Amino acid sequence: MLGVTSTGTHISREVGMESVYEELRQHLDKQPIGAPESPEIIEILSTLFTSDEARLAASMPFRPKDPEEIAEKAGIPVDEAKTHLESMADKGLVFAREKDGKWGYALFSIMPGIFEFPYMKGKTRELKKLDPLWHRYLEKLGYERGGEGVTFSRIVPIQEEIEDNPGILTYDKVYDLIEKAEVVGIGNCACRTLEGNCNNPLEACMFFDDTCKYLVERGFGRYITKEEMKKKLQEFDELGLVHTVNDSQDNLQFVCNCCPCCCGFLRPLVKSDKPTWLAESGYQPEINEDECNGCGICEDRCPSSAMEVVDELAEADLDLCIGCGLCATGCPNDAIELIRREEPPVPIPTMREMGAKILMARGKLEDFLKANE
Repeated sequence: MLGVTSTGTHISREVGMESVYEELRQHLDKQPIGAPESPEIIEILSTLFTSDEARLAASMPFRPKDPEEIAEKAGIPVDEAKTHLESMADKGLVFAREKDGKWGYALFSIMPGIFEFPYMKGKTRELKKLDPLWHRYLEKLGYERGGEGVTFSRIVPIQEEIEDNPGILTYDKVYDLIEKAEVVGIGNCACRTLEGNCNNPLEACMFFDDTCKYLVERGFGRYITKEEMKKKLQEFDELGLVHTVNDSQDNLQFVCNCCPCCCGFLRPLVKSDKPTWLAESGYQPEINEDECNGCGICEDRCPSSAMEVVDELAEADLDLCIGCGLCATGCPNDAIELIRREEPPVPIPTMREMGAKILMARGKLEDFLKANE
């Protein structure tokens, strides 16, 4: 039966459409970074996806599959599925890749993906309407970004500051990890685009390999050389930006260059206790008192208020320190060096294992596996 308002207008279409977006939200919630229930996410999804796209997306896998399989599972013609898949891929909602002459598509997670990628093309009038919704929703999403004993991303210093450390491990050598990639690229930071709280560079989000190819080919970013990427990391470090990467040992998925005034990861970290979804680096500052002149540059550069000048000497509160290394790279007297922590955090070997651990902690591993059948 159709619902009717006091004016006689039918409302079943609106109710039905809302249920489509709730179905999509529930599907997205099966991923390692979930999609907690809220009015904001329904409005966000209904703005980004058409109702037909949402119906298709709600049955899509999270790993690439060909359009024929996706269409069959959704119960729609292949040509119709392809049209919707391409539309969503162009909007940054669905991953697309060509492999061995065949196209594969997969639904992105809320983060990284559905939040960040649309903003990479610039803030349209439609996206501006979503700004307050994302502000509220990202706070709720913070509780979904990790599991017990598992972090989604971690902080790394630039490689120059730790190369002389004995026993430095491969996963801490960000330049070496860049060299392992097939292709690298850069695009606009979604957090900085959304927040607009500083004058730091917008183009500061780095990506790699298949994700890089997708983003560049769809107009979300551009290719750069590996040497250009290393140079940019040095420039961002000089500006006082914190480098964060995926918390796994295998390959780089992203390098974010974050400021505490805009970053959805870093801002809550430095304003509260340390959440489980962003790990400190394995390093801490050591201050040479003979070289320190108490200039206070380290105190100004520290994003977590861990550095303080007391009696004309810098001191570090290691309970607050996140190990970014900005104090060391900014010191004009080379009075600060980074040393290995006694019990440094160890990244999970692979991104797949990380996702599985988070899903197990959230009790959703089985749902995720079924979604990819």
